[in-house]
Amino acid sequence: MRSRFPSNPSLALLLPVALGAALVGAASPGRAEEGGEKITFADHVSTIFRNRCGSCHNPDKARGGLNLETFGGAMQGGGSGAVVEPGDPDSSTLLGVILHTEEPTMPPNSGKIPDAEIELIRKWIEGGALETSGSKVAAKAKPKMELKIDPAALGKPAGEPAMPEGLTTEPYTPDAQLGPVVALAASPWAPLVAVGGHKQVLLYRTTDQHLVGVLPFPEGTIHVLKFSRGGDLLLVGGGRGGQSGLAVGFDVKTGERVFEVGREYDAVLAADVSPDQTQVALGGPGRIVRVYGTADGELQFEIKKHTEWVTAIEFSPDGVLLASGDRNNGLFVWEAATGREYLELRGHNTFITDVSWRLDSNVLASASEDGTVKLWEMNEGKAIKNIAAHGPGVASVRFAKDGRLATVGRDRVPRVWDANGGKQGELEAFGALALAVVFTHDEAAVAASDWSGAIRLWDVKDGRRLGTLAPNPAPIVVRIEQAQREREDCLARAEALTKELPPLEAAAGVAAEAAP
Repeated sequence: MRSRFPSNPSLALLLPVALGAALVGAASPGRAEEGGEKITFADHVSTIFRNRCGSCHNPDKARGGLNLETFGGAMQGGGSGAVVEPGDPDSSTLLGVILHTEEPTMPPNSGKIPDAEIELIRKWIEGGALETSGSKVAAKAKPKMELKIDPAALGKPAGEPAMPEGLTTEPYTPDAQLGPVVALAASPWAPLVAVGGHKQVLLYRTTDQHLVGVLPFPEGTIHVLKFSRGGDLLLVGGGRGGQSGLAVGFDVKTGERVFEVGREYDAVLAADVSPDQTQVALGGPGRIVRVYGTADGELQFEIKKHTEWVTAIEFSPDGVLLASGDRNNGLFVWEAATGREYLELRGHNTFITDVSWRLDSNVLASASEDGTVKLWEMNEGKAIKNIAAHGPGVASVRFAKDGRLATVGRDRVPRVWDANGGKQGELEAFGALALAVVFTHDEAAVAASDWSGAIRLWDVKDGRRLGTLAPNPAPIVVRIEQAQREREDCLARAEALTKELPPLEAAAGVAAEAAP
């Protein structure tokens, strides 16, 4: 586990030991447990901290920002965050440094404090880090999956890319009526496309257009879907207009809800998860971009510069920047860690509908109802390319890993563009306004959706339609009945053809004998 103490010279002064100091008034671990006595900060641990650490970690001299004199100070932690995780000794930095299993070891340049004291601290944390005998355990729930990942390891996962494993394919809303499909997402590494249906996410395998999973989203309409950069997490954002909004992270393999953030007073219209999976940024009609931590769901900061609904959000692939656009024509790039403004991008004259980052994080693509897609460089925020993509308005833009672009818009025609903005091809037109587009994981195909609920998959090279995806799949029992009927039809046709075979074989034999 990585240490959360700041890396500076004061590390050597953290938790110093007062050599030879007696443990005054502290009960031994055995005595504290006899008769079921609770181990608390007030009765047991405070004396250890006072005698072993008090000279440097007190209210007047809190080295490294850490004050161990009071319960509140100990639980607040130091300059790099909490050092005690109630109920989880193994994740508590404080225990790690005094055990000498984490750097910097404490006390510095000395042996460990007595094992009896270490054990008492461990049992105090394990028991919920209680302040007094009358306190209630308030241990944080452990994450349902390891969320934080090493930024240096971003990209293709070391093992098999995440695919649903044993998820139900029974629709959560089996009688859902056809409606606009505004949210699509494709796994970056697996043959998997997520479709935002009515109160449910439908997971389709792109190789055969087979439904492989259904994720319930009873919170309302789904407005945004985003896979994490490694493909193991799916972010779902939406809600009920004028009432509530939420962003939920799902484990792609198990379908389990890993986190929930937001609790907005209106629907979430735009959202993304950071490349290291520690942050979620979201926005909507409230005109505010909010960034939450995935580990605890706590709000980290807010951005209040937008003057209209926030309609597009995406972290850069390196996690350094965050782009957001609104319904006026506001388009900004922020520092992802702080929310400080980095660039204001001026060029569109109306509604920003989508943003997408090139894989190297140096170029941002923005789509607008003004009919254009603009490419922006990140040094000075200049538009380096203006693509007249869809005259009546662009609804969606996505970068492929190789720098190509896919777009859809009000003219109903999906298009693919090369890395320089030149048109490579057009795909079959929809019957209604096109809304969303994505490249598949191998970039050999494009999936797109429209206002009527149609979802299609095409081969990029020849424009051939590979299949369609159902936005409202039938219940399993109905699909089984359909499959049985299709099987019976196939068997009947096969039987009919089998009966026609003998005369044909006989005729072929006669012809062969008559041949010179």
